[in-house]
Amino acid sequence: MGSKFYKEILPCTKERQVEAVYNKGLKLYFPDASIEYPYNCDGYLESNIIYNKKKRVLRLLLEYKYDEKLDLKTYQAKVLVQALYYIKKFELNGEILPNVTLIGDKNECFVLHTNDINRYLDADVDWSIAPSEAADKCSNLVLKIVKDEDINPFVFKIDNNFSFKEVADKIKALALNIQRLVRMTDQNIAKIYDYFITKVIKEIKKYNANELVYMFIDLMISPRNNYKHPIKKNILVLSNGNEIGINGNHYDAFFKHFERKYSPSEKEKFTEISDRLIEDTTRRFKGEFYTPTLWADEAHNLISSIYGADWKEKYIVWDCAWGTGNLTRDYIFKELYCYCSTINDGDLKIGSRYNIHSIKFKYDFINDDIDLLNGAFLLEEESKLPEGLLSAIKSNKPIIIFINPPYGTAGSGGAKGSSKKGTANSKINKLMKENKIGRCSEQLFAQFLYRILLTKKVYNLTNLNLCLFATPIYMSGESFDKLRKEFLKEFKYECGILFQASHFADVKDRWGISFSCWSSGESINKYEFIHDLKDIDSDGIVSFGKKTIYNLDNKIKCSDWIREDTKKQQRKTVDMPQFITGITFKQKGNGKALECSLGYCVNSANAVYENDTYVYITSATSCKGHGVSITKENIMKVVSNFAARKLITGPYSTWQNHKDEYMKPNLDDPDYAEWNYDSLILSIFNTSSNQSSLRNIEYKNKKWNVFNEFFFMSMKEISELADSYTNDYVYNDIKNFGKERYVYTLLRNVDLSNEAFEVLNKAKELVRKSFEYRDLFNEDKPEYFINTWDAGWYQIKAMLNEYMRAELSEFNEIYRVLENKMRPMVYKLGFLR
Repeated sequence: MGSKFYKEILPCTKERQVEAVYNKGLKLYFPDASIEYPYNCDGYLESNIIYNKKKRVLRLLLEYKYDEKLDLKTYQAKVLVQALYYIKKFELNGEILPNVTLIGDKNECFVLHTNDINRYLDADVDWSIAPSEAADKCSNLVLKIVKDEDINPFVFKIDNNFSFKEVADKIKALALNIQRLVRMTDQNIAKIYDYFITKVIKEIKKYNANELVYMFIDLMISPRNNYKHPIKKNILVLSNGNEIGINGNHYDAFFKHFERKYSPSEKEKFTEISDRLIEDTTRRFKGEFYTPTLWADEAHNLISSIYGADWKEKYIVWDCAWGTGNLTRDYIFKELYCYCSTINDGDLKIGSRYNIHSIKFKYDFINDDIDLLNGAFLLEEESKLPEGLLSAIKSNKPIIIFINPPYGTAGSGGAKGSSKKGTANSKINKLMKENKIGRCSEQLFAQFLYRILLTKKVYNLTNLNLCLFATPIYMSGESFDKLRKEFLKEFKYECGILFQASHFADVKDRWGISFSCWSSGESINKYEFIHDLKDIDSDGIVSFGKKTIYNLDNKIKCSDWIREDTKKQQRKTVDMPQFITGITFKQKGNGKALECSLGYCVNSANAVYENDTYVYITSATSCKGHGVSITKENIMKVVSNFAARKLITGPYSTWQNHKDEYMKPNLDDPDYAEWNYDSLILSIFNTSSNQSSLRNIEYKNKKWNVFNEFFFMSMKEISELADSYTNDYVYNDIKNFGKERYVYTLLRNVDLSNEAFEVLNKAKELVRKSFEYRDLFNEDKPEYFINTWDAGWYQIKAMLNEYMRAELSEFNEIYRVLENKMRPMVYKLGFLR
């Protein structure tokens, strides 16, 4: 079930917003309590709890953060010291002390009985320090709590499976001083197992799926046979004598939270479920997804709406990526009409007790029955297919291929964003490359699509239908354009649903999964595919709107538009320092800059999903590559594209728009000119604006000077500031490298919007006010090269963060006003739809 708490906290960008979400949850489960703020703490509430006909009082101290890595002991200790200082204030004022504390941020939270920390109330520290500063000024106290082995709170991970009720129950249990352990069931075992292998086990990649599941099940049902090593810290001794590395604090917290006493029948049930855990873990490592039953049911309903309620009796059904069989194993098909194939022998063994009337067989869908020499299939005498399925294909019988194919790549990406080198190597992959299908040939699910497409074409099948779960990128992504062109000639889009990927096991929530139905025939509309948006609430799966997945096969992509001018110039490219951040660089990388470039803009992919990480500007090139040189001819296009991408990040980059592609905007819109200069200002001060100015750096055994052509003030003003503050370095830097920077000259005769003007004006004010700190900052952090006259905002911001944090916060608020004004224009101007 989707977590309402998670959905509410996900868009939060500051601590106060996080606090509001938590307080809403507390008021739901403690309706008699009002939240107060004694001693300026983040909150305190009292609530009456009835237990065994006796009334107990909960006194809950609240402490909230935005993002503090609360699953790590050091960060826990720092926040607990702050809580301890508030408790001390209660004590010094003769009040009853809080008995429970809740520590929460956007990603995690934990609950602790204050008895665990109250023994530190007698510590020899300066109790007059403000609680917010206590952790920084009382490092010894922090260290003591870090080393305290009795302080091991269970940390709740806030994701789509999070339940605030579990937190509320924990609070009540601690207040009542009772031990309430969570029992493992077949419904929650996967969630508990996931916590175990990610939090407790160190270096999980050292173990295979069977070993991880064995450790987990054995620990849960045979607690006496497994124990922490009495001498070796963070070592667990298993019942088979093996020793493994664990996070001892998380281990202790885990078994203070979960029950370990079960009946023989329950233990037997867990052992049976271990098959599923093993297969799910294997697929996690490979980038394959386990399909929850609820979504399998929804898929069956959608298929019935297109192909009739009796489709299981009328169509041959082939799941050629069977895995654990969730798409078909709980359903009744006409005898010998359901075929299930998998590459894994283990799948067949586990699945032998499911759906006994189906035909199950081992088959490598992207390698078997393919003759590379002739580029054809061998679906004849040498075929590995069952006779009935082969006959159905040759006879052109009505077939539905019903799959949730693996999603992984040979490069970075895939289910978990990690490299899967070699994963995509297959015979189909080679055929796709030979036929120039493009970059999507590295995607495993694209290879499944291509194999299905070729089967249909080679055997002239007129009633081959495809129903699949997949990321919708094959309908929208630019790397799929060649495959899409062929696919849409053979398959007609019928309908689809789109839901958040986190409804699948161990899949991130930032993107969506589509389930769609495709019949034989050519798609009429090859550019738009309307999906019903789906989610889960207490009533099950519900619809809440429509989403059009679109591609730009008939439009100009924004990534092409910003390159038009540089392609026309046909200038020579030159090697330059390969930047990672504004001040760090590599000696080699993928970026190539045009001669006389003003900078370089990384513009990876052309879709929303790369906006947060791989869209940024540097003053030279980037080791990432995937970008475009910024020149006088294209700078206004580049900043326009940059703004359109950076405005759709964070909470504005959602699973619904994750795969949306950017297109050339409507330049004739009367608001475009103002937007364009707003974009120029945004591109100077964005957190991904890494423009910088460095001197005498060494790159490939040569000395380099890097200039910031995005600097926004004149040489004269900076020279006067240097003179006024006796800064010889900056003054001489102008003498040596003085030339008005391009963006400054561009802005001289422009009437900016009020919002853009406020940002630029405030930035200039901060440059002037902070000038006195330049020498000091340069002494502490010379790597920032702050004494270059055209130092970029990346460099200046670092100095402001040290000495003028309040003023920087003021600037950020003004900058956010500009962002909020511009964001709706991304859609109005047609960058996205």
